[in-house]
Amino acid sequence: MVGVLFAVYVFAWLDRLILSMLVEPIKGTMALTDFQMSLILGPAFAVSYAIFGLPLGWAADRFQRRIVVFFGIILWAAATVACGFANSFETLLLARVLVGVGEAALLPCAYSMIADAFPRDKLTVATSTFQMAGKVGSATAFGLGGLAIAFAAGLGTVVLPLHGPAEPWQLVMIMVGAPGFLLAFLMFTIREPERRNPGGTQEKDGALRTFIAENRALIGLMMAAFSALALCGYSMTAWVPTFIGRQFHWSPAAYGPALSIMNLVAAASLVANGKIVDKLFAGGMKDAHLRFYSWLILLVAPAVVSMFFLSNPWAFLACYGVVQFITVPFMVYLSSVLALLAPARVRGQMIAIFMFVFTMLGMGVGPSLVGALTDFVFQSDAKIGHSLAIVTISSAAIAFVCLRLSLRYLGPAVARRLAEQPA
Repeated sequence: MVGVLFAVYVFAWLDRLILSMLVEPIKGTMALTDFQMSLILGPAFAVSYAIFGLPLGWAADRFQRRIVVFFGIILWAAATVACGFANSFETLLLARVLVGVGEAALLPCAYSMIADAFPRDKLTVATSTFQMAGKVGSATAFGLGGLAIAFAAGLGTVVLPLHGPAEPWQLVMIMVGAPGFLLAFLMFTIREPERRNPGGTQEKDGALRTFIAENRALIGLMMAAFSALALCGYSMTAWVPTFIGRQFHWSPAAYGPALSIMNLVAAASLVANGKIVDKLFAGGMKDAHLRFYSWLILLVAPAVVSMFFLSNPWAFLACYGVVQFITVPFMVYLSSVLALLAPARVRGQMIAIFMFVFTMLGMGVGPSLVGALTDFVFQSDAKIGHSLAIVTISSAAIAFVCLRLSLRYLGPAVARRLAEQPA
């Protein structure tokens, strides 16, 4: 089950991220500004992803989750292909909106399925393994994406049915979207796990409100911390390829494999970190998930502060790889905490609520904020590194403070939950 969900998530990230490597050719074709591109990279995807995550989280708690994911894959694959047929800012924006709608089905269903299939003392490793797919997908997007761009550029003029002459970037979008139509059928190779402690109708109706009311302070601090980390991570994901091209004059074929390696290293760290957290938790540290995460942020702080001011591209890439250790895993820790605290019938909805908040603030605001700073404050494309530095440093600082404050509430909440319902 984890293997199938892993493969699906890899392709989700591939379809989501490939556009960040195509900023300059799209701008050239459509005569767009950095701010317009930031709307396509950020809010177009993020707003629909966040809004539709709420009803799809509700669906994850009530219907067969593998069926919900199946239809989500079909939609986002079709929308990614549609990006390749876009010939204006408006049509590309709409296609990205539909990619967000489709991808919103995956995480509430996947984390809910994993939480029902694994015991608590192995949950972080299981979710870490699944979450690795995000970085493997990023590595695939940056590695194969660079090669796909070079391949498409070498084809010359290509005339497609129902399309006409296609730009190389349009061919790339079609190539990365089409495999999703076959990938969707992998969901029928796995069984739907039995839900743990599903409860009755009255529990379903009141459990969500009760859980939020009982954990209001903890939930608020976690939302602030994870939203800040999402803002940091999504801003870099959207704009670092463009930064490398402008700052170091590397082509996608050159920087793609380098970013791919950085993402694979970060992916490998997820399972190792998950094992450490599970060991700390089993040893009695009830707030291990967020305490360990705060340690990670403190450890990589020097790289966060310095990376966008480095003149050596390899030094930048090394720092960027290190910073991935804190931007990659927040869903691992979030889903593990919710699996420990939230009743089974509301877990998908809680994940969807968190996704709504940090997607709107992180993915929706982050890339647009970088574009706005570059266009309206610095008024120079060459200053994109300064914009990225402002966003990433401030976001990491906010996340650290909120995680430390949340420790006051997490340990007692976990202890109460385990006392009420032993594993």
